[in-house]
Amino acid sequence: MPLTGFPNSNHKAAVDQHSDTVLLGLQSRDKDNPVTARRITESVGVPGPVVRAIVHHLREIGHPIGSNSKGYWYAHSYEELRPTIMHLEQRIRSMSSVAGALRRSFGGRHVTK
Repeated sequence: MPLTGFPNSNHKAAVDQHSDTVLLGLQSRDKDNPVTARRITESVGVPGPVVRAIVHHLREIGHPIGSNSKGYWYAHSYEELRPTIMHLEQRIRSMSSVAGALRRSFGGRHVTK
């Protein structure tokens, strides 16, 4: 399949349409009873990347959504959210390291067209 065959990855319409539904579902979950992305996908009828975009959006507007390998939940304390925050910060450091390695692959020069 040629690279041009990938579907458009702009999920804004689906995020707008399904955020409230996903939020209601998450608010009924806690750390001891998380919901998987697969279950959200099946319930709402959107693909996994859209689920992640919805969770990202809800977090951006201030909802304390925790996550781990077992799924997502609505956190009721900072302590419940701390592992999620630590994981996100580790991902930031990892991506920054990769970006630096990519820069160094061209001797640190900025390449322009």
